[in-house]
Amino acid sequence: MRVVLLIAANFLRAQRWPILVLLLWVLVLSALGLAVDVRREREDLLIIFKQLAAYAIAFAIFLGGSAIHNERKSRRILTVLSKGVGRAQYIFGTLTGLALVLVLYCFCMGFTGSWVLGRAGFPLPFLWFLMLLCLLASLLAGSLAVVFSTFLNPLFASLATAVFLGVPAMAALQFGGRLGHFVPLYPLLDLFLKASFETAWRADWIPILLALAEIVACSLLASWIFERRDIAVSDD
Repeated sequence: MRVVLLIAANFLRAQRWPILVLLLWVLVLSALGLAVDVRREREDLLIIFKQLAAYAIAFAIFLGGSAIHNERKSRRILTVLSKGVGRAQYIFGTLTGLALVLVLYCFCMGFTGSWVLGRAGFPLPFLWFLMLLCLLASLLAGSLAVVFSTFLNPLFASLATAVFLGVPAMAALQFGGRLGHFVPLYPLLDLFLKASFETAWRADWIPILLALAEIVACSLLASWIFERRDIAVSDD
């Protein structure tokens, strides 16, 4: 566990600038909460709040798709593995670091949303449930990106992740039913995107449980692939 946490800390340090940019978007919502009449502009603020969830998923794909490639390119990964660190530990450490980034972002987003949207009458239990959905959706996207990053460069890993997430979502939009549950990004975000100040919400635990199972599956798959890769050869 100590090795995994050290790798996670190294991931946070290496990605500090993208993380800072990610958190700056949350500050935008905070600044708007100070600058505008919250009750009169509440619908616009809610739209911005929903956009922050989209940024979380985009950044998760970006960070997950580039993390291993950057370490291989700099040869730091060879140094780490030469010290007796297992490849599975390295993958789990990277995913732990990614998870910590997303937990921090969603917490800051929820805290800011509670202050800004809460004053406008948005129900706080609903808001924090939406934060759970956002966290799981971004973790799912990020862990899938890490799977593809074990054998693709960052650009193709990100594109493959977007396709893998987008096809079930498009199928669900086109044909309805449970098609979106194959990779449950769309079911997780559907309630988030439809949320309003008047929404009567009900928790749907099926996509949440599916997302948790697929996050674990992606972690194991990424570890299995990485164990069999020649990391001395570039993916470029």
